[in-house]
Amino acid sequence: MADVADARTMAEATNAAVAAGTSGGFSRPETITPRLIGSIIATGLLTFIGILTETVMNVLFPELMAEFHVGTSTVQWLTTGYLLMVALTVPLSSYLKRKCTLRSQFVAASVLCIAGAAVALLAVNFPMLLGARLLQGIGTGVAMPLMINIIVEQSPRARVGVLMGVGNVLIGTAPALGPTFGGFVSTFLSWRYVFVIVLPLLALSLIVGLLSIRQSAPLEDAHLNPLHMLCVVVGFVSLIIALDRGGAAVTALASGSGGSDGADGSGAAGSLALAIVLVVVGVAALVAFALMSRRSFSPMIRLGVLRSVSFRWHLLAYMLFQGTTISFGYLLPNLAQLGFGSTVMAAGLVILPGALIGALLAPVGGAMLDRFGPARPICVATAVALLGVALMAMLVDGSSSLPQLAVFYVVYMLGFPMAFSNIMTSGLSDLPDELTADGNALFSTFQQLAGAAGTTTMSVILAIAQSGSGVGEIGSAGYRAATVEGAHHAFLVLLAVVVIVACSLVRAFLYRRGHRLVRR
Repeated sequence: MADVADARTMAEATNAAVAAGTSGGFSRPETITPRLIGSIIATGLLTFIGILTETVMNVLFPELMAEFHVGTSTVQWLTTGYLLMVALTVPLSSYLKRKCTLRSQFVAASVLCIAGAAVALLAVNFPMLLGARLLQGIGTGVAMPLMINIIVEQSPRARVGVLMGVGNVLIGTAPALGPTFGGFVSTFLSWRYVFVIVLPLLALSLIVGLLSIRQSAPLEDAHLNPLHMLCVVVGFVSLIIALDRGGAAVTALASGSGGSDGADGSGAAGSLALAIVLVVVGVAALVAFALMSRRSFSPMIRLGVLRSVSFRWHLLAYMLFQGTTISFGYLLPNLAQLGFGSTVMAAGLVILPGALIGALLAPVGGAMLDRFGPARPICVATAVALLGVALMAMLVDGSSSLPQLAVFYVVYMLGFPMAFSNIMTSGLSDLPDELTADGNALFSTFQQLAGAAGTTTMSVILAIAQSGSGVGEIGSAGYRAATVEGAHHAFLVLLAVVVIVACSLVRAFLYRRGHRLVRR
């Protein structure tokens, strides 16, 4: 009976969260229409390609460094710069939803992604390639929240969970597929073929979107305060650069090199000091944005969503879960190559089975939410994901094999997509209809920060282990053993993170149930 009550309460909350779609003369369909399917495919494909190419480029760094004659500290800006553009664009999604039509947002995102891919394909130097990646970052930053907004506004109320599962699996599994795709390209093709392959898909996405996407809510006379935007730009740029510089500095200090790779050229200690300053500046800028938003009649993001205790816990769980999966996308291929001596292609294949299983299970998790409510499906799936991380932390060592690593990752992916796709749905159901776009903007924004933080943390943990005395050169027995040891510590960190995810979700559901009982 408790499950039935939870399901009924969730359905009522979801109805409120998606009720905006009934305004402005738009009648919500009772079934999933072909136009809705086309809209989700178009925006989902755009988002998927953006996230996929981000992780693919990481695998191709050595090839790019050789062709363009740049170092590690320079080539990594293909990822850091891309993440910066996404992180700066996503917070605008709430404002764009109120100011611009869905179709115009989609066309702008598509044009930016297509232009970026075309320029990257033809790039003759590194600045040209970097500029192309920045264009793609802006396009992905527009497309990602647009997909979720369409699902929330236009889906039949009884099918929101399933369609959110489909949408979120694109976000959640693209990073896992990236190393496999990158390994294939690195082994058999040139890096330019990444863009040869994605350009037709982007064109297909544009055509499908133009035929399918329709407006579902009236526009508003929204205004963008330049000072608010400046605070967001300063805040996120500072935090992401701080993560990058801080990670490089800690790695250099741990190796005893003192490096001169820092952003200000004064060595690792100077880079670490700069990172600390940037964190302070970034936090101060975001606090200033929050204070100004409280007094604004048309804020860029309406931060009133954070007054919901349950929403805050869902947001934390969503952010940490995404950071964990991004971390695995970096950690497992590196462990396979540097710890077990596998090829790039084999390293990518380690996470392919789990990624494919995750793609199949996310809609199943959404269907379970539609039927049973959020608590049981999310908690059971999180427990399964926790088991997968625990198996890696306890059983992976120097004698492990690639199939064993792949099986443990499959266990994690049996749980992650079924929980992850429902956490956002459940969290948005705590908000009134007029704030769902703002909640979506926060989910997408913190997801980007979590990805950057996860990758940096994993790279630092591995680098510290690999820089110990007597480790030897890459490929030596000592280096492999050090990599496995570093991966073990990384698994323990990720285990702690998923435990925090589980505790956050339990706290959210207990608060929601207690609040409901008080109201009754």
